[in-house]
Amino acid sequence: MKKGFRTFQPRFNTWDTQLHFPTNPHFLNEWRLHIDDAQTQFAGLSIAQRAQFLNDLAANFLNAKAEISKVYLRESGLSSERFEAEFERTHRTILIFAQHILKVDWQKTERSETENIQFSKQTLPLGTILVLGSSNFPLAYSTLGGDTIAALAAGCCVVLKAHPMHAGTSSLVAQCIAQTLQQWALSPFVFSHVLDDSYYWASTFAQESAVKAIGFTGSVKGGRALMDLAAARPEPIPVFAEMGSLNPVIISPNHHQEALAQIAKKLAYSIYTDAGQFCTKPGLILVQTEEANIFESVLLEELAHLPATPMLHPDIHAKFEARKRQVFQNKGFTRAENQEQLEGIFARWGIAKTQLQDLFNASSALEEVFGPFAVVCSYENIADLTKLFNILGGQLTLSIFTQEAQPNVQLLAAAQKIAGRIILNGVPTGVRVLEAMHHGGPYPASSDARFTAVGPDSIKRFTKEICMQVHDAL
Repeated sequence: MKKGFRTFQPRFNTWDTQLHFPTNPHFLNEWRLHIDDAQTQFAGLSIAQRAQFLNDLAANFLNAKAEISKVYLRESGLSSERFEAEFERTHRTILIFAQHILKVDWQKTERSETENIQFSKQTLPLGTILVLGSSNFPLAYSTLGGDTIAALAAGCCVVLKAHPMHAGTSSLVAQCIAQTLQQWALSPFVFSHVLDDSYYWASTFAQESAVKAIGFTGSVKGGRALMDLAAARPEPIPVFAEMGSLNPVIISPNHHQEALAQIAKKLAYSIYTDAGQFCTKPGLILVQTEEANIFESVLLEELAHLPATPMLHPDIHAKFEARKRQVFQNKGFTRAENQEQLEGIFARWGIAKTQLQDLFNASSALEEVFGPFAVVCSYENIADLTKLFNILGGQLTLSIFTQEAQPNVQLLAAAQKIAGRIILNGVPTGVRVLEAMHHGGPYPASSDARFTAVGPDSIKRFTKEICMQVHDAL
């Protein structure tokens, strides 16, 4: 594992000159020696101390903003506006968790007077958590992203496997955490940062007995591999994976032309912003047959006016192009695509137009295409859509645009079975960090529909409960 690797500079279509080297395998022995003591030490902090630790971490993160920005922009190819939004979200998330844990009822006590027994239920840290950095959010779903923040807020140590294409960004953010641990005289093993450009560290730590859960954001293939590894352990552990989603959008009938145009513009922006590299990007749009032509015309016109941006790295770009071709080849699908002369890994948006009867026979179109691509499918009546829901897998979101005060009852009931978040008259992109947010859904959208990967409630993934039953002395 001595061979170095490089990150990519998407806007210049070239590999960076700096070499990053995988973490030495000998680190595992050192980690094993210290992780139990580190977990005991960190879990031993009071809730007030843990909250202050997070506040100090937020301050150190903020102080490193300028340095992080330079590397983030170079490695991701994302805009400075996107950096500002993602940095602010990450910083605010740390502060939200610091406030949240002060409000949580960490212990509940009841007494049975007739039996002279007292019951006290405590919420405790689950243990050390393995987190895998994502490719599409170098900050908010990576080194100091939602999984890491939730785990630290719960009192859990973290092992972070950085995404290789954001190795520089990840290393800078990891330094902010290391600085905070040093300020608090805490073990450096409370947070461990490992690098490689293979599956070595992910698979190795997924099987370590001291690791008690895994947080992952990425593909269905990657999430499923982690789930299988975790299930095969002598002591199986939970994997909280956020994976693939089509994020269907249903445009109910009877929209006037201006309303259809506004919906098309909103969806075009949602599909193409940052090269469509969002887990909540709308990938399937269902529009009533009589309104399909107007909607499609405005959608394609709006997409043509939006500026192209590069994808995150060559592998994502290659897979995106391959998946587009796969969907376009389905019988009954009409191809529409960006006609600009784009070089490097700039994303060429694609729209596949079809009808519901052809969509039923196109399994490749019922799986996520990661990037600026969507299937626009016409339907005759709402009742037909419930049949589609029976063959769709779980979804992170489902959006409904309607002129009615309340959406169709059958449609809403079907949506609640397959989606973790239902949006009325809005687009699915732009996940807010709120207590009321749920970011998850039935498999394969996530590995466990009961939990959210965003917001304060995501801390529940990394806690366990212990009940103390105390009988009065005889």
